[in-house]
Amino acid sequence: MELDSLDAKIGSLAPNFNLLATNGQSISLKDFRGKSNVIVFFIRETTCPQCKTHVTQLGKMYDQFREANTEVIVILGEDVNKSKEYADSIKLPFPILADPDRAVYHLYELEKYFLLFQRTASLVVDKDGLVRYLKRTTVPNVWLQESRELYGFVLSLES
Repeated sequence: MELDSLDAKIGSLAPNFNLLATNGQSISLKDFRGKSNVIVFFIRETTCPQCKTHVTQLGKMYDQFREANTEVIVILGEDVNKSKEYADSIKLPFPILADPDRAVYHLYELEKYFLLFQRTASLVVDKDGLVRYLKRTTVPNVWLQESRELYGFVLSLES
């Protein structure tokens, strides 16, 4: 099975979702339409060290992303309490969205690969709600340089 088959969806309207965030708010992807670009990152598992490194880096770069008119959404396939514990453990400046049934993971075709390995993805949705950048994988090492790549990408959207 080809893991990069979602490339065909670049340029299409990003599927909307509405999830409860660790700050108690209900957040929908369409809330950002017409206002800002959005980076959406799906955490593989709470035990994934590369995902934690990437999310921590997104947190450190959050002000830079905001200056580039880009919001950050991080989705975790856990309930809101476990998601809050995870967010608090790395002191994020933005909430994590809880997807306990992994319904949004499925919406974005991130089912487990061979029923064993949770797929993860990083994408950029522009102000019009279109997917402009998409990378998904079962090998989380790709996330170690991802935040700088995402920053360069969102800067290119503004020019």
